[in-house]
Amino acid sequence: MSSLLRPVGHLPASVYWFRRGLVLAIVVVLVIVLSNLFGGGGDPQKASASDPQQNPATAPPVSTPSPSPTATTATTAATHKPSPTPTPTKTTPPTDLPCKASDLDVDALPANRKIVSGSMLNFVVRLVPTGDGCKASIGADKLTVTVTSGTDLIWSTTQCESAIPTATLVVAKGKQTAVTVPWNGHRSRPGCLPGQPVAKPGTYVVKAEYNGRQSGAQAFLVV
Repeated sequence: MSSLLRPVGHLPASVYWFRRGLVLAIVVVLVIVLSNLFGGGGDPQKASASDPQQNPATAPPVSTPSPSPTATTATTAATHKPSPTPTPTKTTPPTDLPCKASDLDVDALPANRKIVSGSMLNFVVRLVPTGDGCKASIGADKLTVTVTSGTDLIWSTTQCESAIPTATLVVAKGKQTAVTVPWNGHRSRPGCLPGQPVAKPGTYVVKAEYNGRQSGAQAFLVV
């Protein structure tokens, strides 16, 4: 212990103390260097790179996986569902609609222009469509036929309703639609009682009316 505190040799003691201080300094430097190399005190940039708690602003961007084409197609198909096919509206053909007065023209024609007094005569009532056509219900409540001579009412189906047939006719373009109404050549009275006088010789006029639509007057002779 005394040799350490009091160096022995031919050189001065200060030389020995200087040598001991130099060795001690070298040892300290080596310890520090080894401590930095193996104790984590290395390059600050390396330490910053190895630091798990990095600044979020400098962290590498996280890539989001893009949806696959199949998933996109399925999503599009689910979002854009095909709209249901509209149910076609059933349209009634014109010829199935009931005739109104404005749907047709009415004509009344005597089958003969000259007959013998007391003879039968048929009147042909024609229905002519003014549009696409319609369905006409024929009956005494819809169709009337009258025979007049001047202002004198000779015969009418309003008094002899049985002369009007009951039928349903399709009135269409290019189709002949007619009703035959017979006249017995006699006058008529309410109730169409038999035994009425025959029509005298002269000029007579026949007219028809269907559902409020009147025909023109057609003349014929009784001789």
